[in-house]
Amino acid sequence: MSKKIIILDDLEEQSQFFLRLLHEANYKVVITDEEPVLLDLINSEYPDVVLINATFKDKDVYLVCKKIKLLEMGENIPVIFINRDQRYFDAETMFNAGGSDYISYPFSSAEILHKISMQIQLKSLRKELTEKTNQLHKLIPHYQKLKLALEKAKLELAKINQEDRSSSLPHQEEFEKNLTQEWLRGARQRSNFGDLAGTNISLIMAGINDFQNYQENHDKDLIDNCLNIIGSMIKSTVKRPGDCVGKFNQGKFAILLPNTDQDGAQKVAEIINKKIKDLQIPHHYSDFSEYISFSFGIATGIPSQALPANILIEVADNALNTALQEKQDNSIIIDNF
Repeated sequence: MSKKIIILDDLEEQSQFFLRLLHEANYKVVITDEEPVLLDLINSEYPDVVLINATFKDKDVYLVCKKIKLLEMGENIPVIFINRDQRYFDAETMFNAGGSDYISYPFSSAEILHKISMQIQLKSLRKELTEKTNQLHKLIPHYQKLKLALEKAKLELAKINQEDRSSSLPHQEEFEKNLTQEWLRGARQRSNFGDLAGTNISLIMAGINDFQNYQENHDKDLIDNCLNIIGSMIKSTVKRPGDCVGKFNQGKFAILLPNTDQDGAQKVAEIINKKIKDLQIPHHYSDFSEYISFSFGIATGIPSQALPANILIEVADNALNTALQEKQDNSIIIDNF
């Protein structure tokens, strides 16, 4: 049976070169220049290899690769990048995004066919290894102990990798320290100058809709990858001095916005919502949308030394729970105190 290859490319001459070469080598080839079509084809066709043009116009091809790896059917599919111009290609970024290999211009037919063949063989060997490992598991009486040991090692490695990422977000404890500092700063400003203007503090609690279903149907690496993509997107959106983004449990992100009233916080939530929709991260187990989507709870208050800073988190979290109960994509609930 012919092996299947999908190509994401917007250069007609280049894609036709690969089409002719691969057809002659007895591969079944589909070419598209649309990302949604690519993701749908991966789910329906389950190709043996995906080729991506690394210089695709106005497209973050590394993000496309990450999305492929988030798909249940795409996790084990090799992704090879077509590097036509070294100025716009970064091998390290490609490998970090989940890419398997790359083909550089000027193209060598022999090299292309060899690299594709090698990735297909590696994919087959990984599948065979997985099947044999599963068979061995049934024969090992103490498999559960082995599994727990492997999972522990996997979690330790994931923790190390997470700490090494420059884009990592503070977790709840560190975020609450930042919140307390900003809350006290605002309270002192209000006390010293007797002026309420500019002392509003808002906190957005953004929660992934149907996150529990996402957790139950994906392994930890996919979940971490998804959360890292979303966290990086939010962090790149909220950039003012004093603004802070934190990662909470259960698919929640907290966004601290000093000197921001409820209207400003709502605008930030709407921008984040649009960007998460543009990412189009698949979520086939959600009643809200076929892609990952958010609900938002917003709390806005004037800092006071008479109130604890964590009241912002409590009020925003309650508003988020109300938003989640509405079962509507992009539900935003606002509360003031």
